[in-house]
Amino acid sequence: MAYLVQHHGTFWFSIRVPVSLQGRFGPVVRVNLQTTDHAFAKPMALRLASEWLSRFDAARAEALSGVPAPALAAPALTPPHQSVMHPPPVTTGELASATLDVPATVAGGKRAKPSAWGDAELLRAWRQLDPDRASTTVRDMESVVREFRRTCRTPFEQLTRVEISAYRNHLLKRGAARGTVAKRVGMLPTLLQVGVDAGMLAANVARGLRIPKAEVPTLMRRGFTSAELTRVFSMPVFRGARRPAAGGGEACIWIPMLALATGARLEELAQLRVEDIEIDPTFGPILHIRDTHGEQRLKTEGSRRRIPLHGDLVAAGLLEYWDAVREAGHEWLFPALEPDHDGRRGANFGKWFMRAIRSKSGAQIEEPKVVFHSFRHGFKTLCRAAELKEEIHDALTGHVSGTVGRTYGEMPLGPLVDAIARIELPVALPRIGQEEVRHG
Repeated sequence: MAYLVQHHGTFWFSIRVPVSLQGRFGPVVRVNLQTTDHAFAKPMALRLASEWLSRFDAARAEALSGVPAPALAAPALTPPHQSVMHPPPVTTGELASATLDVPATVAGGKRAKPSAWGDAELLRAWRQLDPDRASTTVRDMESVVREFRRTCRTPFEQLTRVEISAYRNHLLKRGAARGTVAKRVGMLPTLLQVGVDAGMLAANVARGLRIPKAEVPTLMRRGFTSAELTRVFSMPVFRGARRPAAGGGEACIWIPMLALATGARLEELAQLRVEDIEIDPTFGPILHIRDTHGEQRLKTEGSRRRIPLHGDLVAAGLLEYWDAVREAGHEWLFPALEPDHDGRRGANFGKWFMRAIRSKSGAQIEEPKVVFHSFRHGFKTLCRAAELKEEIHDALTGHVSGTVGRTYGEMPLGPLVDAIARIELPVALPRIGQEEVRHG
């Protein structure tokens, strides 16, 4: 990056002053960003570059018009080891506060005493490193800090490894799964490193903390049995014309059937748009899992894929439903689904589905290992039962293999169509008509 230079491991912002303005600003403007982290330094440097370029434009305009621009003391050219900070005034934008929060140095190489960062300042600096990070990640980090503060009130700059270990032990004692503990405790070193790189913390005391192995194995999900699937697809919503609002209208019918016959994740199905189903002139109906629309999100790069629609889905009436949604002018395949506060269209559906399969009036499945994701587990089992090659069912489910060669090229539709035709579903899907459907 043109505006970043590194001196003894520390990043500096540097910009050359136009020749016509060097008498006012000096030949070069340099700012010590007080960080060794490139990810932290880059957005600050871009912000400073934008503001200095604006200052240069204003100074040129003043020279041409004679109208004075806002006063700014000329920063002297200073080599990095003398480190004088001469940024332009910063008044707007989130990143502006980050540049002001970085401790400056004064002439003679003495560092000005920084003001301590509290929780809010550290969280703000972490958010500013990546303003586009997912809202769920931000909520998770804020939740970890709140939870940590219930066990420890020590300011971050005074923390020791003892307090971090106590938080880990608190989560384990509460019965949290080892993976959950590892995720939540693992967010603390990420946060603390922001303070270390900004010069506000002396050390990252949370880094490298080990999570002991669980005495009891973590609960693993499993696929539905044939008997359980029979109960699922015999629930009242599949036998009558009533569609509960909590289940997203027609989504409560088609999402489970699609999950059974494609192995797709819940959110991948809930965010399908009408154009994500197409009729290929050679291979027939194809389902696209993709993120071409701004509100669609995928778990990984490998999640983008094409899945031929199983003949049992077509026989159940999926294409008739698709035609009805298109004719009604809807953009989403399941328009009645309402996104939650994080924009996930499948979140509320997932809650309804779990209530439905657990209830006495539903499928009466109380086994904790059986959840919506069990459809995905079951589909992998069906692929193996059909003796499909691993690369074929990985292509159908969007699993990324560790083999480098698998990342080259694209799986042709022909083998995928043949593979889907070989899969025998363990339960007969009900035929769904489009007439006399009641919502509520």
